[in-house]
Amino acid sequence: MKSRKKKYQIVIVDITSLMWSGLNLTLFGITVSLYSTVKQDIIVADDIYSEENSKNIREFLWESTRNKNIIAVTSDLDEKYKPIIEELGFKHQWCLFHVFKNINKKIQDHMRDNELSKDDIDKIRQEKLELFSLFDSESFKKARNRMNEILNQIKDYSKVIQSIIMDSLMPYFQTYFSYLLDENIERTSNKLENQFQKTFPKSIKRIMKIKKGAISRINIRKEILNQKKVFDVQPPSF
Repeated sequence: MKSRKKKYQIVIVDITSLMWSGLNLTLFGITVSLYSTVKQDIIVADDIYSEENSKNIREFLWESTRNKNIIAVTSDLDEKYKPIIEELGFKHQWCLFHVFKNINKKIQDHMRDNELSKDDIDKIRQEKLELFSLFDSESFKKARNRMNEILNQIKDYSKVIQSIIMDSLMPYFQTYFSYLLDENIERTSNKLENQFQKTFPKSIKRIMKIKKGAISRINIRKEILNQKKVFDVQPPSF
């Protein structure tokens, strides 16, 4: 039987709240899911930079993904990621957790800044749920067809929902729904974010004083987590 070709999915995230000796540092990380007969999520690259900018993001992604069969990148909504990911030739998926959070914030800001009746607020909330239901579509085609139906009635929607659709969802529709084109594409970057939260709990952050100590902490925790994932999939023979 011909063996399945290994495919890799990477999820990237950045954390900007790390501090050592009064210096703000940025941590970039990549976790890779290996798809063959099993699926493993293992952190394969991370590094610390003194500044979060396009140059450092591109350098990190380029160095971390060279000679790997990468199919897609899932990221948060930071505008610096998209042109770099596309330049490197990867499919791009926006993290749905961040997508929902961003939509909710836009609606909350609109409600705060405008005098709205209870009926207006209820209408907006119903329309928001309608948008969110798009992400439960069974296929990319069905999501697109439903979006076309919404566009045909766009004038009936509240202004804030119209803005979200026309300024965000439509121009970047595929980036929101790439996971419907390939089941291996991660919908969120939560896996990596959760790993870094385990690596850097607040109690540890408070006692970290130097960059070297922080990097050591990352490497130790990464090795423990990776060994645990291998152990879970391939238990020892004893």
